[in-house]
Amino acid sequence: MTRRHKVLAVVLSTIGVLIVVVLVAGFLIHLPYVIISPGDATPLDKQVVKIDGAQTYGHSGNVLFLTVRVSDHDPTVWRLVTSWLSSDRDVEKRQTVVGCLSDAENAVINARLMQQSQDDAKYVALTRLGYTVSADPPESVVTEACPGVPANGKLMAGDQVLAIDDQAVNQLSDVSKLVQQHEPGDSIDVTFSRSGTTKATKIVLGELVANGTKCVKVQHVTNGTSCMGVEMQPFVSYHFPINVTINTQRVGGPSAGLAFTLAIIDDLTPGDLTGGRRVAVTGTIASNGEVGPVGGVEQKAITARQNGVSLMIVPRAELKDARSGAGSVRVVGVDNIDQALSALQKAGGTAVPPASSVAARS
Repeated sequence: MTRRHKVLAVVLSTIGVLIVVVLVAGFLIHLPYVIISPGDATPLDKQVVKIDGAQTYGHSGNVLFLTVRVSDHDPTVWRLVTSWLSSDRDVEKRQTVVGCLSDAENAVINARLMQQSQDDAKYVALTRLGYTVSADPPESVVTEACPGVPANGKLMAGDQVLAIDDQAVNQLSDVSKLVQQHEPGDSIDVTFSRSGTTKATKIVLGELVANGTKCVKVQHVTNGTSCMGVEMQPFVSYHFPINVTINTQRVGGPSAGLAFTLAIIDDLTPGDLTGGRRVAVTGTIASNGEVGPVGGVEQKAITARQNGVSLMIVPRAELKDARSGAGSVRVVGVDNIDQALSALQKAGGTAVPPASSVAARS
C-alpha cells in the first residue's frame, strides 16, 4: 500500500470506530427528559362510573376522558432523537414535568391527585344538581421537598403537616403563617403524619430569596422571610349523600376532573348531555367549578382525533395547543363547569335542569 492509501485506511477505520461508539452510546446513555405521547380515550360509561342511591338515566353518547403516555424512566439518546422527530410526541425536561420527585414519589402524588380529582368532580356535580355535600377540614399535604431546601430529608411527598410548634394546622394558609412567625435560622418543631403514623421533626428555617421564588438554607439567624422550602396542596374529603365510584384503574393525576363531573351529571339527569355524540373532555375541576389546565393537550387532541370524537372540550388556556393536534375535530375552551354545560347544549345536548330543592335531594 502507498502512504496515501495507508492514511486513508487509518482515517476510515477511525471514523468506523467513532460511528460504532456513537451508536452504542446512543443506546446506553440516558438523559433526564420525559417523552409525552398520545394515550387513550376512555368512555365514562357504567363500567367506569357507577352510582348507587339515586335514579340514573341511560344515554346514547359518551363523555370520554383523555390520557397521555408519559415515559417513566430517563430515555436513551436514540429514543429522544426519534421522539424529537415525531410530530405526535412532545419532549420536556424531566424537572419541568415532575420536579424533583422520584418515579415512586410521583406515582404516590399522582394517585392522590386522581382521588382528589374524583372527589372534587363528585362534589361539583352533586351540588350543581342540588344535593347537600359536607366536607372535612382540608389536609395540608407536602407534594415536593427538593434537595437543598431546609425541609429536605425531614419531610417528603405525601406527608400531612398536622402542627407547627404544637399549634394545629387547620388549613394550608396556617403553614406559612406559623412558619413566618419565626426568623430564618430559627428551629421549629413540625408534627406530621406519614402513611398513617404521626411523627415529629425539627427543621431549621431557610430564607426566601429571588423575589420569594427560592428557599435557601442560612448559617445564622437573619431578619428576612422564613421558609421550609416545601410545595404543598390541600386535599379535602367529602361526605356524599349517594355513592359514586369511578374506576380508572392505574391512571393518575387530576386532568380528568371535568370529564368526571360531566359524566356524573349526565348519569343523574334525563336526556343526553352529549346529544348522542362522543365528546372528549380534559381539564382539572376545582370545588368551585373552575376548570384548570392539564398539560399534554396537543397529544390528547391527537388521541381524540384518532378516536372519532365530534367535539373536544378543553381548558380555555390550552385551546391553541389543543387545536394544533385536533385536525378537523371541533375544540371549545372553557373556564368553568357552566361554560362546559353550555358548550354541550349548543352542540345539541340536553340542557341540565336547575338544581332541585335542597330538601328534595339531601
